Amino acid sequence: MKNAIKGFKRLNLFALLACIAHCSYGQNSIGGQVQDDLGQPLSFANVLLLKASDSTLAKGTITEENGQFLLENIAQGQYMVTVSMIGFKPTATVEFNFDGSTKIMLPAIMLSEGIELDEVVVTSKKNLYVQKIDRMVINVASSIISSGSSVLEVLERSPGVIIDRQNSAISLVGKSGVVVMINGKQSYMPASSLVQLLQGMSSDNIDTIELITTPPANFDAEGNAGFINIVLKTRTDIGLNGSYSLSAGVGNGSTTSDNIDFNYRKNKINIFGNYSFLRNAQGQLLELDRNFINVNDIPVNVSTIANSDPVQRNHSIRSGLDYQASEKTVIGLLLWANDNKWTMDSVNESRETEGDVQSSFVELLNTERNQLEHFGSNINIKHDFKEEGFFSFDLDYLKYNIENPTIYTNSFFDGNNNFLREELTNSDKATPINIFVGKADYSNQISDKVKLKTGLKAAFNDFDNDVVVGTFAGQDFIEDPDLTNISNLKERILAAYSSLNYTINEKTSLQLGLRYEHTDSELISDKQGKVVDRTFGELFPTAYISHKVNDTLNFNFSYVRRITRPTFNDMAPFVIFLDPHTFFAGNPAVQPAISNALKFDINHRSTILSAQYSVENGTISTFQSRFDEENERLIFGADNLDRTKIFSLTLGLPITFANWWKMQNNLTYLNTKIENTFDDELLNFKQNTFNFNSTQSFTMAKNLSSEINVNYNSPTITSLFGTGVLEEIFSINIGVQKKFGDKWGTLAFKVNDLFDSVKWTVVRDIPQQNLNTTNTFDLFNRTFLLTYSNSFGNSKLKSARERSTGAEEEKKRVN
Repeated sequence: MKNAIKGFKRLNLFALLACIAHCSYGQNSIGGQVQDDLGQPLSFANVLLLKASDSTLAKGTITEENGQFLLENIAQGQYMVTVSMIGFKPTATVEFNFDGSTKIMLPAIMLSEGIELDEVVVTSKKNLYVQKIDRMVINVASSIISSGSSVLEVLERSPGVIIDRQNSAISLVGKSGVVVMINGKQSYMPASSLVQLLQGMSSDNIDTIELITTPPANFDAEGNAGFINIVLKTRTDIGLNGSYSLSAGVGNGSTTSDNIDFNYRKNKINIFGNYSFLRNAQGQLLELDRNFINVNDIPVNVSTIANSDPVQRNHSIRSGLDYQASEKTVIGLLLWANDNKWTMDSVNESRETEGDVQSSFVELLNTERNQLEHFGSNINIKHDFKEEGFFSFDLDYLKYNIENPTIYTNSFFDGNNNFLREELTNSDKATPINIFVGKADYSNQISDKVKLKTGLKAAFNDFDNDVVVGTFAGQDFIEDPDLTNISNLKERILAAYSSLNYTINEKTSLQLGLRYEHTDSELISDKQGKVVDRTFGELFPTAYISHKVNDTLNFNFSYVRRITRPTFNDMAPFVIFLDPHTFFAGNPAVQPAISNALKFDINHRSTILSAQYSVENGTISTFQSRFDEENERLIFGADNLDRTKIFSLTLGLPITFANWWKMQNNLTYLNTKIENTFDDELLNFKQNTFNFNSTQSFTMAKNLSSEINVNYNSPTITSLFGTGVLEEIFSINIGVQKKFGDKWGTLAFKVNDLFDSVKWTVVRDIPQQNLNTTNTFDLFNRTFLLTYSNSFGNSKLKSARERSTGAEEEKKRVN
């Protein structure tokens, strides 16, 4: 053995001894002993197991009285161990490989006495983007620019994500139908309310955001574009601890975003909570331009300019409790509530020109309130019956109440701007929603190579929509029979799934899944009776294969089949006026869409290359425009397109220029083809799109860092806008951050949209539909934002056994 050690001196003494120990034990754990200079054991030293790729924390513990430590249930990978203790200089081992199936004992780790310190803290920064087999993970806490932002603003800067604030819609990699989850739980709320909710959530309470474009079988089959999973921060420390942040900003108005969270863990009980507040008062400008030929073959132009002063005020609270009923059983209760209020005063001016002569002018004064009140609850029971095996049960109740009263004061003038009349129009919408969801999941490691997952789910939705639209004639309110409606939607979705993970060999793994969903939907209107009565069942297969060439190169291939169901607002009647002849409305005739997608990934170290091709039949265009020639009305609403084909290439390219300068680049190419039939004529729309997103991070001095984010999106068509083309968008965001130590927190200053360049312009030119429109939405403003954040309470690590039943359980429950 001595000769062997001498022969490997230059390679690494530590690696050799680890390998020898590797062959002598039989459990997936890493152990060792910490000693001082004299070889005496050191008790209560902090031991951290870090991933070698990005220095993120994988596991942590403290040494026993004999100086020994044991880190259990460690996955395969490259690691390093760091050790620290008050009064000693911290030290770290070299990197080593762990196969995840045995137990290794490390050589004794020596600590030398050093300057007496209050405490040694080891910190690390995760990569901003991490690609996994079925998702891209955005580590929000690693971005200076994300500090003090809303979750919606972070998503807007994420690769492949487009947020349409005006129409309250989200698309991912050129596709709408995105499902948003919070901690792995689907929101089930209308899209307009969801965007409002995300605007009110502080990014300072977010750990990661997962962009899941090829979801596995245990996820709902809903959503052609996939899922966006927002993972909230959790704390694993004993005792009471927490953090808070305060933000204040100014642009075309004022904004503030404040957040506080806490966690209390003792013995078998963990209690946690969060409260956030947001107020945003930023002016907005809309410019709508429409051209058509009227019944007299005269070209008509309608130009509308809307100056708006919206104010958004959101309160959000979340609290929960986990009880460790036994060593293997955890019972959890989660309660949350939101009160999101959006109010707006707007002045809209609309001019109509026939030929070259102005024929009319309308001034529309608009006062609107859109308020969402939401309460949710979840009971979860999870039992680990053996290693890698568990059973979990979730029961959720969600209640929403949405109110949207709007008053329009319309002043009509003739072509010479002579006053004709004034018309007062009222629109009111009340929408209570009740949702019950039950879900059971079972997972079992059948053998060393085979893992089985299976589960059942049932969701019951009850949705009421009461819309009243009319005008006043003196003191009398006259309802508009075409736009006034009371409707009720009842929907039941039953699902079952099963997936099998098979490890073919040490480098190749396969995952096959199958999900069945049965849907019953019934929409009843007081005017039209039963307008939707659908019962259908569908199978949704998934397949993934992953091959690891070596420690730095691996390939992933996946296939998924998905469904996109119309949202409640897509089908239920509603109306929002932009001017007397332009408004948004629902469409009960919208049908579900089915998609099939293939995806191939190459990961080399931190570089990611991904190719995806999808075909969707019956694509739901959330805001497709149609022109009612009889009443000369332009209506925006959901409608089915015949087919959408999208091919995409995504390259994630991190570059390290120096220790103080790092760059993360994401480049995306989209080839989009949309087919749609109008009056028995097949229309084709094609577009090539390029997106470039780059984030550069600079360490300027100790505890001082900065960040620059550049985003460019060339003209694009997405199912979000149907056949409309979204013109190019360019933005730059900058930020600088100063850390004042553990006790004094962190101060960050940032500028969003530095050149105030973000404006959305959507162009439609379809002669077959007598439709030519150019709509510009200036909803974004250059904003200067200052954010202060700090932590409080205990931050010392727990023992290994307590960690495995605390934070690890929470992480597993996300999926």
